[in-house]
Amino acid sequence: MKRRHRTRVFFSLRALPLAFLLTGCSIDYQGATVEEQSPAGIPDTVAVGLLHRVHKDGRLSLELEAARAETWNAKNQTILTDAHFVEFDDKGGKATEGEARTVIFHSDTENAEITGAVHVHSAAEKGDVRADTLNWENKARRLIAPAAELVTIRKEDGSSLTGTGFTGDFKKRQVTFAGPVQGTYVWEEK
Repeated sequence: MKRRHRTRVFFSLRALPLAFLLTGCSIDYQGATVEEQSPAGIPDTVAVGLLHRVHKDGRLSLELEAARAETWNAKNQTILTDAHFVEFDDKGGKATEGEARTVIFHSDTENAEITGAVHVHSAAEKGDVRADTLNWENKARRLIAPAAELVTIRKEDGSSLTGTGFTGDFKKRQVTFAGPVQGTYVWEEK
């Protein structure tokens, strides 16, 4: 019986410092409750200084960097801040490169809303697109600007067009402007 008593006392004495510490601590859940009730809520994951690389068939196919990335699982969204991406071709060269202040990527559709100093450069097309807001429709493979948004396209051959109602169709490799356009288009006969 003494042996049992000693064991109990031993465990009780070991737990005593922990009990003193816990009685002196107060955990305040009030701040978390307020944030969870706010309309924005709390993201499921936050990454700072993100570098994400995608490899296909043993080669680097995409590299994405962002100052901050927030994942919202319930909304199927990832919000990237100060984003920069590079898509690589089959030979490892830069095929497409782009940047924007904010990208809202929808993981369920792979569509994206891209805003803030948007710049996309295509090595294959030898040109770039600049705008303040663009939307990517993944299934249709289209880059679309809001109707009134000014979009500028510049090509290495000297062509430069600025207009509204922009749609870039990547399946057809075609660019259209539904609104007024101004600029210079260089045509080279072969």
